[in-house]
Amino acid sequence: MDTDPDAPRIRLLPDDLVDQIAAGEVVERPASVVKELVENALDAGAARIRVEVRDGGASLIAVTDDGSGMGAEDARRALERHATSKITSGADLVRIRTFGFRGEALPAIASVSRLRLRTRARGAAEGFELRIEGGKVIEARAAGGPEGTRIEVADLFANVPARRKFLKSAATEWGHVAEWLARAALALPSVHFDIQHDDRPALSWPAVSDPIERVAAVLSEREAEGLVPARATEGALRIEGFVSRPDVQRSNAAGLHLFVNRRPVRDRLLRHALLDAYRDVLPRGRYPTALLFLEVPPEAVDVNVHPAKWEVRFADPAAVHRLVARAVRGALEERRWIAASGGVTSPAGQAPPGQVREAGSGSDWILAGASLADADRAAEGAPAQLFAERIAPASPGVRFAELRLLGQVLATYLVAETRDGLLLIDQHAAHERVLYEGLRAAWREGGVARQPLLLTETVELAPDRIARVAEAADSLLRLGFEVERFGERAVAVRAIPALLTGHDPVSLLRDLADQLDGARSGGAGALRDPDAADALFASLACHAARRAGERLEPREQQALLAALDTIPFAPTCPHGRPVAVPIGRSELERRFGRS
Repeated sequence: MDTDPDAPRIRLLPDDLVDQIAAGEVVERPASVVKELVENALDAGAARIRVEVRDGGASLIAVTDDGSGMGAEDARRALERHATSKITSGADLVRIRTFGFRGEALPAIASVSRLRLRTRARGAAEGFELRIEGGKVIEARAAGGPEGTRIEVADLFANVPARRKFLKSAATEWGHVAEWLARAALALPSVHFDIQHDDRPALSWPAVSDPIERVAAVLSEREAEGLVPARATEGALRIEGFVSRPDVQRSNAAGLHLFVNRRPVRDRLLRHALLDAYRDVLPRGRYPTALLFLEVPPEAVDVNVHPAKWEVRFADPAAVHRLVARAVRGALEERRWIAASGGVTSPAGQAPPGQVREAGSGSDWILAGASLADADRAAEGAPAQLFAERIAPASPGVRFAELRLLGQVLATYLVAETRDGLLLIDQHAAHERVLYEGLRAAWREGGVARQPLLLTETVELAPDRIARVAEAADSLLRLGFEVERFGERAVAVRAIPALLTGHDPVSLLRDLADQLDGARSGGAGALRDPDAADALFASLACHAARRAGERLEPREQQALLAALDTIPFAPTCPHGRPVAVPIGRSELERRFGRS
């Protein structure tokens, strides 16, 4: 049908639709609502914040603070779009000093929920209350109440069914809420947080003066014990926080907590600088725990590049990267966990004759005759033949138990005699491969045998980890773990894989929780996928294997060699490090000048 070409086609959208569009940018899920409301409370100077969540936030989210509160006129204006007390001119946009500033959060939230705001300004004789449904004011009246503000958000997305159906389970949504609150609590140890979940007290983090006390309360005392201070300054930039010792590792990057001006961020620049500092300290596929707080002048960072303010842009990214790397390396070098900078090494990463690098996963490749760069190229698809020739120990038909075992060197390597030289076996990599293949074979044959514990172990975890472990409990049975939720802060472990008998159930469960977090996009069902299960077995095997530096009795050494004969042959552990490295007769003769 023909239309009038002069008829107007561009129209102004109604206010309620504009608010719902804004809600789509600001309110991704219940955790987004909690984030916006808590940030408003912090901007109001709150010293105590109480958060209540019901049904993962779909039924109710309530945030109560003891901040400055508002009068009736300010309370009304707070529910209008682009109304804010935090900026007054365009110049303020380049020096943001508050968490919130756009003036979109409250009206956007109110447009997709039933919202009640009750507030009382400091020193005021009475307070004020507003009730809003679907963006429309239903009631406005004087009300009593303590100084500060309480905002209740009920039936989130009830008037937008298309959005509500995309919410995940209540446990999953609660996990996201708890994860964000934990980050906020880590950033602000001087603020008291009380959290209620499904009408029961869940978490309480009293204000503390020492940040490490807040870390212990939020993450765990065990995690805090593995951290060391990191700090550095460069001009107006300052960074401080904590990073983990190299012997304290994780199987994924979930332990990285990064903040800019106390705002939690997901920033690739900061992450790269941090992980790069650990490159020669941790094996590939292992990650540190870190809490780094970067302070920069407000005009040196743009926080307005993402609607939810998760991403930032730095005026001088090179300086920021340099500062983070220096802080982390300084923390590690101060404790002598890595060699001091400036040590002489050959271009291939090998130490000069007579000198061995003090630390770093590169030392494994030194013995293999390959550098880390060689390993990385092989992993990325470089010709495999050259790589295999440089690290393969022997033909797949070798019988380890039939070799003449000479003993253990440096409490790390077993030395065996072959027909044409020596074979060095990394005890950790070898044991890791044995455990991995055993777990993998049992899982593929129907399920990993379980060993009940004499005493049930309870393991404290972050709330989001607890939610994921509890959600995956049925799948974990096939993997050899019998676990169940134990209150709001812990899970109970009743059985572990029989192949891992004798290992610390608490450590195994923590590693398991990390793996579930890394695979959370696939949910509990991902554990039924062979690739996901293999990744989990590789992590558990690495965690449970005998470590470098452990003295093995002769019978244990022989048992390890025999165990290698019972599994499919592989020249490396599941993470790519060589199991065994040959030193042939010709190499020995060359070293002694006989060739």
